[in-house]
Amino acid sequence: MPNIIYVLTNEAMPGLVKIGLTTDSVESRISSLSSGSAVPLPFECHYAAEIPEHMSLEKVEKTLHQLFSEHRVNPKREFFRIEPEKAVLALSIGNFKEATPGKADIDPAEAQALEKAKEQRRSRINLAALGINPGDVLVLSRDESVTATVIPGGKVSYKGEPYSLSGAALKALQEMGYKSTSVSGSDYWMFEGELLDERRIRLESAQFESPA
Repeated sequence: MPNIIYVLTNEAMPGLVKIGLTTDSVESRISSLSSGSAVPLPFECHYAAEIPEHMSLEKVEKTLHQLFSEHRVNPKREFFRIEPEKAVLALSIGNFKEATPGKADIDPAEAQALEKAKEQRRSRINLAALGINPGDVLVLSRDESVTATVIPGGKVSYKGEPYSLSGAALKALQEMGYKSTSVSGSDYWMFEGELLDERRIRLESAQFESPA
């Protein structure tokens, strides 16, 4: 089996990602992590990369953990309070082979609960509230040459066709060869150098800060 570095997310743990390694399949690792009753929703693989045999898997993992050490929730756990795309960006520097699996085969009831949680998160993104208006251009985190233009109704125009943020992100990723079957657009689209989720969290936090 190849050596794999993975970036996992869990809708029940918003704002957190798990960065780890496995010499088994990513699907098996997700199944193992999601099987406990203490986990309300299954984990999902946001991104995975195959590490060449001549490289030390443990060294790559350690480097990533050190890179995001200030965002680590617990030094004994592999969870970090960062946007998952930040971890992807770090891995992309190594030019590793992308190995993200497709849609996981999970229990229908769990799949329904997962989709409901995703839908709730998507509904929290209001472009106007983020200072993003029709005519503004969004950039895809995976390839900044890929863009979408904001149009009325909270949608975007991608290659001349109207899409939701998530629909446009999914279309773009699939065209790039990724196996994604369901994504949240706010995880991938950027405005003024910020991921939309980052921008939302920053602006929401600012509302609760006391004036100097």
